[in-house]
Amino acid sequence: MKNYLYLIVLFSMISLGITPSRGENKVSEKKISVSELPQPAQHLLKTYFPGARVIHCIHSRTWGEYEVRIAGGYKLEFDKKGVWEEIDSHETPLSNRLVGLLPTAVVEYLNDHYPDAKIEGMEQRSNVYKLSLSRPEMKLYFTKSGEFVKQKKD
Repeated sequence: MKNYLYLIVLFSMISLGITPSRGENKVSEKKISVSELPQPAQHLLKTYFPGARVIHCIHSRTWGEYEVRIAGGYKLEFDKKGVWEEIDSHETPLSNRLVGLLPTAVVEYLNDHYPDAKIEGMEQRSNVYKLSLSRPEMKLYFTKSGEFVKQKKD
């Protein structure tokens, strides 16, 4: 009996066009141009990615955040004010210029403890910086003031 009830619900969902959601709501995401990004995001793109081809630029109306994908495998996420939250590159390590966006204490720690590290991503949240290293494969966490907190192996 339970199987029949399950099939009835399943066929009803299919006939009504209801599908399970993956958390993506295309109505809440809007493609925008680079000129529609907040000024700090535009400035970061012009400064660190001059002349780079922007593949897409999306504004999440639900959260007010922005996502920008750039040729070369870069993905950048910005908050509603245009402050970077995440910079990732899975194809090439982040440049020293981009890593320079981090506090001086973080950069010095990296130079002292991981001079040959390849950084493929960095995130900043309200209270922490998180760096993803590809060589060696691990994640490093720092306070907003730049103090080392911990490391996790991937």
